[in-house]
Amino acid sequence: MIEWFAEIKTDIAALRASWGSVRGGWRAARQDAAQLLAHRRIMVDTLATLPDGMHVVLRTRMRLSGDTETDILRGWLDATASDSVTALASAHFQAVAAATGGLAAAVGMERLVTRFMVVAGTVVGAGTTIWTLLTTQLSLLIPVLLTRWALLVPVALAIAGFLAKLILRWRLRGMFRRGLSARPARS
Repeated sequence: MIEWFAEIKTDIAALRASWGSVRGGWRAARQDAAQLLAHRRIMVDTLATLPDGMHVVLRTRMRLSGDTETDILRGWLDATASDSVTALASAHFQAVAAATGGLAAAVGMERLVTRFMVVAGTVVGAGTTIWTLLTTQLSLLIPVLLTRWALLVPVALAIAGFLAKLILRWRLRGMFRRGLSARPARS
């Protein structure tokens, strides 16, 4: 039981870190997780102003297989002061770290939602069951327990939480396996 609360605390911390990230909060975290699952990679670009306009000066690709590749625009690197390069590179790699947190946030959100469904269904179902046991005649107890919507809906919610957890876990594992077995996407 303590392990369960520790996982909830970890999931909430991952969500908070991802939602308050450099890359734009929960929308960016959701997009990063979707991009990682769909394309088996996340790409983070950093723009800078050059004499001929805005250009991507740093681009990092992180693949699901763990491979990471960073491209640097040589003209920008040669023409920019080292302090500016250091500051922009630091901001870029903070954004890269935030982008990798999107997947942890997505998995944490899945766990929190399914656990909430199970707990809500169990608590409401238990309360309604206890109330029914206290207010119903003993001879009518079984038919009442089987026909009251106030009892069936929470039980269905708890069962849906368990099923959603199994289905989402199966789906994420399948996506990871396909992502690890396929060749990385090129950009």
